[in-house]
Amino acid sequence: MADNDDDKNSPKPSNSELMASAKVMSDAVMGQETDMGKIAGAAADVLDAAAAYGVIDETQGIGKLADQAEGYLHKYETTHSTTVTKTDASGNQTSETTTTTSTTAPADDADK
Repeated sequence: MADNDDDKNSPKPSNSELMASAKVMSDAVMGQETDMGKIAGAAADVLDAAAAYGVIDETQGIGKLADQAEGYLHKYETTHSTTVTKTDASGNQTSETTTTTSTTAPADDADK
């Protein structure tokens, strides 16, 4: 799909990034992580790794669906999660993640 061409040119996550993504997903399952953008990004990274290590053809069948899902999840991540780092007078840094939600319902395939 043309929307995912940017994903094909992006660098693949490292092993440590994949482990961090797996931890984010694990925390989400346990109810400890609630940032949906962060969870979507982690799921996209794990899905990308599964497709790469599983040697799935991204142009047909399940590979095409995995590629589309990865693109959707990365898009969701970038539109629903923002991290702001602040430094106080003492030089301490704190990060604050803000999640943005959309009230627009996705188009239903049945309407086409």
